[in-house]
Amino acid sequence: MPDHRLLKSLLLKLIAYYWLLMLIGLYFDEISNTLLVGSLIIILVNVKEFVDVVNWIWHSPHKRDIKDNSYWGYIYRGVDKSIKANRQRRKQLIAALSQFREGADALPDGVVVFNQDNAIIWCNSAARKFLGLQWPGDRGQLLNNLIRHQEFRQFIIKGDFNQILELPSPHNSSVLLEHRVTSYGADLFVMTSRDVTVLNHLEHMRQKFVADVSHELKTPLTVLNGYLELITDQEDLEPKMWLKATGAMKVQTKRMQQMVEQLLTLSKIETSSQTIVTVIKIQELMALIKDDATVLIGDRDLSINFVDHSDAVISGCEAQMLSACSNLVSNAIRYSPDGSTIKVVWQRVNNGIEFSVEDNGLGIESIHIEHLTERFYRVDHSRSSQTGGTGLGLSIVKHVLVNHQSVLRIDSEVNQGSRFSFVISDPIAAT
Repeated sequence: MPDHRLLKSLLLKLIAYYWLLMLIGLYFDEISNTLLVGSLIIILVNVKEFVDVVNWIWHSPHKRDIKDNSYWGYIYRGVDKSIKANRQRRKQLIAALSQFREGADALPDGVVVFNQDNAIIWCNSAARKFLGLQWPGDRGQLLNNLIRHQEFRQFIIKGDFNQILELPSPHNSSVLLEHRVTSYGADLFVMTSRDVTVLNHLEHMRQKFVADVSHELKTPLTVLNGYLELITDQEDLEPKMWLKATGAMKVQTKRMQQMVEQLLTLSKIETSSQTIVTVIKIQELMALIKDDATVLIGDRDLSINFVDHSDAVISGCEAQMLSACSNLVSNAIRYSPDGSTIKVVWQRVNNGIEFSVEDNGLGIESIHIEHLTERFYRVDHSRSSQTGGTGLGLSIVKHVLVNHQSVLRIDSEVNQGSRFSFVISDPIAAT
């Protein structure tokens, strides 16, 4: 960078130049004319250099050679240094902007930047996916014209962005979007569009679950309350009525207790991050299933056959597996009419060991099969009430099998019976 030494050098050269002019003037005895001509030459040379510098700056400074044969070279070098510095800063800004756009483009939420006239300035790939926008084709287009949902148009035009707007995606109606708009800068706005389909579904499931539990508890509580009022109002209640009242209350209490226990079991299975995995012997597991089935059958006219491979073993949580198998067997017992035959089988198959429960009962219509593992789903509510089912058994089975990397298969025909089965990988075959 030039400093006071440049001025000193320039003054010394001017003094030497004019001393030379003085000597020439003395030699020709024309001092005034010599000084005048010399000064004009200096002026013309510097004007020429000035014009060259201006042309160099305005036209193509990156193509012209930098002159370094005069003091104007400092200007050339200074301008060239500034140009290079600006180019470097511009590259850095472009790189930073590119990184910002790549980062914003990678966001799972849609991002749209628009101005106070609602003209789109930029949008990321998620916004193009959710809102059906195109880039760069929609640059400068009005956001409220491209998304023609009436409520969305009013939201954007009104400009009251304190509220949150939830609407289906115009590009995919099955996706629910949550729109938020935030202002920044002088007249710029950024809209984020988040996919809340899953959250909305979970909220509906929660509401449905609360409603279902309330509905399921309403009937037994009504029965209990009715008999308690009867006992309270009648001091001399007949023994037969006492037996009927206490018997009915006991049944309803047992039903509520069973529902609470199954809800706790289901909650434990869903929330358990770790389960104790052991080697389970099929023969021992089948013995426990038989004990539960015998108690549930009681004196009913049902035939149940158990078939297993005594040497077979599986790997998993024994408590959860017993719960899943017992629920499938108990469902078959509850919903099979007297005189039916139930077959419970553990057998080796190509991809592992299969557990199946097969009956020749009433069967299930195909429209119900995909909903059977939902909580409190009932094919026949009246029949479920009679048999004491809670509508939670198959939901428990589903979550147990998820923990064991398996799925429940349901095959059923009306008036032909049903078959529930799942396959657990064979730990011996795997090794």
